Amino acid sequence: MNQQEGQVQYGVPLRRIMLAVDDSNASMQALRFAGRVAPRDADVRIVCAAEQPRSWQAGGAYTAGDAWMKDTLAAARQELRQEAERTLERAMSAFDGHVASVSGHVLNLSGESGAVVNALSAAASEWRADVLIVGARHRGRMKRWVDGSVSGALAVSAPCPLLVVPAEYEARAEARFGRMLLATDGSAASAQAIEAAMRLIAPQIALRAIYVVDRSSVAAGPVAAPGLEESFSGLGRQALAAAREQLGPAGDACETALVATGLIRDDIAHTVLRDAEHWKADLVVLGTHGRRGVARWLLGSVAQRAVEITHVPLLLVGPGEG
Repeated sequence: MNQQEGQVQYGVPLRRIMLAVDDSNASMQALRFAGRVAPRDADVRIVCAAEQPRSWQAGGAYTAGDAWMKDTLAAARQELRQEAERTLERAMSAFDGHVASVSGHVLNLSGESGAVVNALSAAASEWRADVLIVGARHRGRMKRWVDGSVSGALAVSAPCPLLVVPAEYEARAEARFGRMLLATDGSAASAQAIEAAMRLIAPQIALRAIYVVDRSSVAAGPVAAPGLEESFSGLGRQALAAAREQLGPAGDACETALVATGLIRDDIAHTVLRDAEHWKADLVVLGTHGRRGVARWLLGSVAQRAVEITHVPLLLVGPGEG
C-alpha cells in the first residue's frame, strides 16, 4: 500500500478516493490497485450496493399487500444488505492503518434502469470524490458495477475521473505502481485528462505519451493518403509537445511516440491498449471527449470501447474533471 508515500507530487495529490466494491474478483483487483495509488493522508470511502430482491414469480395470483409477501421481501432485502455490509467490512480492513481514514456506505438501489449509474454518480458527487474507482467485468452475485452500457454511462455521468480496473489485470499485478501511459489527441479534453493524471504522478513514475494516427480513416479519406497521414502526424507531434510542456518537470523524462492503427480491422482503442501492454503500463489515461471531424478519436465511443476490451487499468476523464 501507499507506494507514493514520502514522494514529491507534480500535481495536487488525491485526497478523497471513492471505491465501489462487490463480491467479484474484479473488485478485488480494484481494491488492490486503489491501495497502490492512495496516499497515506487520503480519505477513502468504500461503497457497496444492496440490490432490491427480484419480484416474486410464483405463478399464482397474490395481493401485493399480503403479509407473507411483505415478510418474504423484507427478509430478502435484509439478507442482501447484510451481504453488502460483510463485503464492505472486508474491503475496509485492507486500508486500516494505511490511509488517514476509511469509511463504508451501503447504497440502496431501486429496481429502475440505470440505478447503478445514478447511485454511484450521486454518491461520488455528494461526497465530493476526487476519483471513483471500480472493477470491470464483474460476475459476482451482487450488482455489477461496470459492464457494457453501464461502463459507458458511468464514464459520462461520473462527477469526477473514473478509474476502471479490469479483473484480467491480476495476471501481472505488482506491488509497485510505476508506469503511466497518456493518450492525447491535442484537444482540451486531453489536457484535462493529463491534468487529472498529474495527481497520480510522482518522480518514480515512468511516463509515456502517445498520439494515434488513425490510418483507417486516412485510407478512406478524400485526400491522398500519404499527404493526409503526414498532416495527422504533424498534428500528433504538436499534441505530444504540448503534453510534455503541460507535464512541467515531469515532462522532461516523459517519452513520446506516434503510433498508427492498421489500415483495416483496427481502431484507436485497440491501438492504444496494444501500445500500453507492449510498454507494460500500469495505467492508461484517456479523455472521454476529444476532437471532432476527420481527425477525431478521443470520443466517448473510444473510451467505452477501451473499457470493454482493456486488460490494463484506465483513468477516464470527462469535460471539466481535471
